[in-house]
Amino acid sequence: MYHLFYLFLCLAPLAVCWIDTSQIESHPNWRYLDRNRCGFSRTNTMNRIIRGDRAALGQFPWIVRTGQQKGDQINYNCAGTLVNQHYVITAMHCGPRHWVRLGENDLATNPDCDHTGCAPPVQEIPIAETFFGDFDYVTFRNDIMLIRLAFPATYNDFVQPICLPYGSLLTRNLIGSYVQIPGWGSINPRQQVNPNLLMYHNAPIFGIDACRPFYAEALKPNPELQYCVGSIEGAMQGACYGDSGGPMTISENVNGVRRHFLLGIVSYGSHVCADIPGVYTRIIHYLPLLLNKIVQ
Repeated sequence: MYHLFYLFLCLAPLAVCWIDTSQIESHPNWRYLDRNRCGFSRTNTMNRIIRGDRAALGQFPWIVRTGQQKGDQINYNCAGTLVNQHYVITAMHCGPRHWVRLGENDLATNPDCDHTGCAPPVQEIPIAETFFGDFDYVTFRNDIMLIRLAFPATYNDFVQPICLPYGSLLTRNLIGSYVQIPGWGSINPRQQVNPNLLMYHNAPIFGIDACRPFYAEALKPNPELQYCVGSIEGAMQGACYGDSGGPMTISENVNGVRRHFLLGIVSYGSHVCADIPGVYTRIIHYLPLLLNKIVQ
């Protein structure tokens, strides 16, 4: 079942939207998002997804694959992010979603194993409901979808929730900060070669003006709704086909412990992939509406 919920809190198109952070922090539905267990990874390497690095088993336990069912076939062609046992966040441009697959690293094996042992088998869960905003297929504004799972995911070392932003992340200037972007998307955009292995790369957040020259007028990003994220010049690392809907996360030291927070969703970029900065949906803008819909 699909539900429409409107995400703009502005009085006019492209207006600067004011979000009351005190209302976000005090929202009663934070009780459904366990800050004591979210954002933990089995590994916290920060190496410097086009030609990215292979992710270790359990390094990104919040990343999921989302699938569309046609007949007896399920096409897992987008990614998403687990925020608790019941909900996943992904991109609206991925289209209708019917299934979620959790705890995956190598698409060719089940279960996945490394030198420390094997993960449990992947979890495949049907989708009960999706909630989406006033997505514009021309401008790609409001490229966000909230998924409610038909039954709860089972947590283990390889299936864990990401943290949603809170505290100083709500107001801090993040330009220049490095984020991590994992995915199973193409590693050769000219041949659209997708790896079986989960890959990731680190990239800096740019000011929004760094993206504007590369996109047509309709696709020029809005700083209230989107991030501009690139890679080191010449590195050719970035999101590509198959990474859509996946997480853009930041690693923070919280009381001496490394935690990961969801800042963005892979939205759009160049057809060549990674030759210019990409555009990511800005989670912070949508927090009030997401919290309203997360009710378990």
